[in-house]
Amino acid sequence: MAVGLSYHDDEMRAAFTRLKDIAQRTPFPTATERLQCLKRLEMTLLRSEPALLKALQHDFGHRAPAESRLLELIPVLGELKHAKRHLKKWMRPSKRRLHISALPAHAKVVYQPKGVVGVISPWNYPVLLCLGPLIGALAAGNRVMLKVSEFCPQTNRVLREILDRSLGENWLELVEGEAEIANGFSQLPFDHLLFTGSTAVGRIVMRNAAENLTPVTLELGGKSPLLVAPSADLSDTAKKLVFGKLLNAGQTCVAPDYVFCHREQKQGLIEHIKDELAQYYPEGVLSPDYTSLINSRQLERLQGYLNDAIAAGVDCENLMPQGPAQSEGKLALHVLHQPKDDLRVMQDELFGPLLPILLYDDMEEALSYIRQRPRPLALYLFTQQTQDQRLCEESITSGSLVINHTLIQVAQADLPFGGIGHSGMGAYHAEEGFKTFSHGKSVLHKRGFNMLALLRPPYRRPIHRMVAKLWRFL
Repeated sequence: MAVGLSYHDDEMRAAFTRLKDIAQRTPFPTATERLQCLKRLEMTLLRSEPALLKALQHDFGHRAPAESRLLELIPVLGELKHAKRHLKKWMRPSKRRLHISALPAHAKVVYQPKGVVGVISPWNYPVLLCLGPLIGALAAGNRVMLKVSEFCPQTNRVLREILDRSLGENWLELVEGEAEIANGFSQLPFDHLLFTGSTAVGRIVMRNAAENLTPVTLELGGKSPLLVAPSADLSDTAKKLVFGKLLNAGQTCVAPDYVFCHREQKQGLIEHIKDELAQYYPEGVLSPDYTSLINSRQLERLQGYLNDAIAAGVDCENLMPQGPAQSEGKLALHVLHQPKDDLRVMQDELFGPLLPILLYDDMEEALSYIRQRPRPLALYLFTQQTQDQRLCEESITSGSLVINHTLIQVAQADLPFGGIGHSGMGAYHAEEGFKTFSHGKSVLHKRGFNMLALLRPPYRRPIHRMVAKLWRFL
């Protein structure tokens, strides 16, 4: 996927070289320097809240400021506070035990900044998914290049101002541009590269990074199921489902993608969902708190899924009849009743207000279905039985498991976030994020008597015959 150099490529590569030189001159910023960066970022972010909320509203066409604050600013500030509180503990070398043959000596692991970290952030959460990785990379002492989405120009402008004021060019470079620039960005020889986006683009990013042997963290998506056990409280399930599915109009990598419920629960669950929708959005898509899709391309994509399903004979039900099914970039929540697996709506990550509902007669049937598919970024389980929880913990591999709620795992500053397989690789947030952006270097300090000198050749000496008998116990 190599591209020819352009003015933007030259500029980008020059910025990388500048940051690399700084990282080589100051390879281990002190805890004080890192804390100052985090504090300045926090203060500048707080002062810039009105401008950021206005920019987000503009870029999305419509997104309630309260929703943007809840989804983007509050989690970022939580991560900042958590990193400041725990940074010195994270930076502390960890002592390690040594084999008797190395004694007397002591050993430790020192967490060293990797150098220059690249971050490619998406459009759906242009603040959270830009600043979240940045916090971990700064805490680990790195210089950072950020590639932000071209779909959020107003938000990018405010972010640039925030980052210039709080960090400046000695710590960070922000890059804007379309797909060609993003492709060139992922070809730079970073010391670590984090990408958030689709699985298809993640493959390209990983292929580009491999040319430089750059380690990567991939935060992808896929289809996150919501499993309703027979014991679930359907009213509570519907409340949490609507919350997780329609925040940001479903444009969330961990939004519930499809529902699996018992055959006898289906109608009751749908009725509860309708009740919740009527309370959340009394005017349907015309409600002021209902978020727009980011652009017409996304709306057309979702409408294409609906049209394909209808053509295949799938019953597609609009659950928001209080208003039109579609208006000014908004699409009402539609339930798709038992679509077949070969439809695009069951193959692709939906990333919008479409909700397939699948039915099971036995829980094991649903679990088997999930196990046979790519591992999800999140699994949501609604149940009142501890054995259901234990079964999902042990038999389903997923990025996260959330019981009786949706989405809230992303905003927990002390929980790692990351997928596995098609849903991603590696993790960030919390201490795991600090370690993702650090190199754990082993340090062994030998002193005094050298026991291994006794074991040098020739190997026919009595000491070696003794070792041959005792090595299992040593």
